[in-house]
Amino acid sequence: MKIKYIAAATAFFATICLNVAALGSKTTTLYDTVDKEKMGHWVDSVYNQMSLDERIGQLFMPIVSGDNTESNKNTIKNLITSQYIGGLLFSKGSPQNQAELTNYAQQVAKTPLMISLDGEWGLSMRLDNTTQFPRNMMLGAIQNDSLLYYYGLEVARQCRQIGVQVNFAPALDVNSNPNNPVIGNRSFGEDPDRVAQLGVMYSKGLEAGGVMAVAKH
Repeated sequence: MKIKYIAAATAFFATICLNVAALGSKTTTLYDTVDKEKMGHWVDSVYNQMSLDERIGQLFMPIVSGDNTESNKNTIKNLITSQYIGGLLFSKGSPQNQAELTNYAQQVAKTPLMISLDGEWGLSMRLDNTTQFPRNMMLGAIQNDSLLYYYGLEVARQCRQIGVQVNFAPALDVNSNPNNPVIGNRSFGEDPDRVAQLGVMYSKGLEAGGVMAVAKH
């Protein structure tokens, strides 16, 4: 059995290595594939129909609970119908509850909501019973940068499955201060150039998968 696993792993990594050269020049297509004229027309047509309060509300994306309860659904409904919010950032919960709440919120909203995730290492940072990926410190030790691209691609695939369009990742903090307990394993490392390089590859994977990346902090 171990031989089978080794053979499968070898084939997998060989496939990735063959794509390394192509990844060097690979650009994201998230913004390039859209019809910009059609998109601009839609935005203008919606914006021109909004009141001042609605336009202001679109700039806000409040954090809401991930509990699929009537009380929480009423809170979300009130934010949408009274505050005219432009999006939601769910706190901890389960992927099923978040998907159901997202569907509910999108049905209530007159203007489509932007759904986000604060998931530096994927859904498992916020949601139970989801794939647990390594933290950035471990990823920073990987010699094959293309793995970061495929990592971002998989995180994006999982985000899309529950209706997430924006992931507040990657974290591009440099682990240069030993007295800072927050950064630690959330950083790709202590070399700024290396941190940037890995962050770009992760971002490319996210956006190639249809999810907007946000560099922080």
